[in-house]
Amino acid sequence: TQSGDTAIFHASIEKGWHMYAVNLPDPFGGPLPTEFVFDESSSIALVDSIIESKGHTEMDDAFGINVTYFETEATFKQRILDLSKGSHPSVSGVVYYMVCNDEMCIPLERTFSFQLK
Repeated sequence: TQSGDTAIFHASIEKGWHMYAVNLPDPFGGPLPTEFVFDESSSIALVDSIIESKGHTEMDDAFGINVTYFETEATFKQRILDLSKGSHPSVSGVVYYMVCNDEMCIPLERTFSFQLK
């Protein structure tokens, strides 16, 4: 495998809410999975896929399927290869995610931007 820098995304989740994992069994018949979309750049390459912290997996009565979700906090890691030959390129994109409580679900998105070391 190729080496690379690791971008770490940390989510703090308010009490009473939960956030869904990246890999869900049926993203079309259940909640929206967390998704990281990186802006295209010739200066970087993504290595492998997102690695997420261990969540809770259980049957979600609202969706009728087993889902994995996070309460309190979650961590997502993405290895990124610098193809710029040392110019420390910028990395940007959007994370799409859904948070739910006992009464409702809210789809959200947040942009991100940082520079590789």
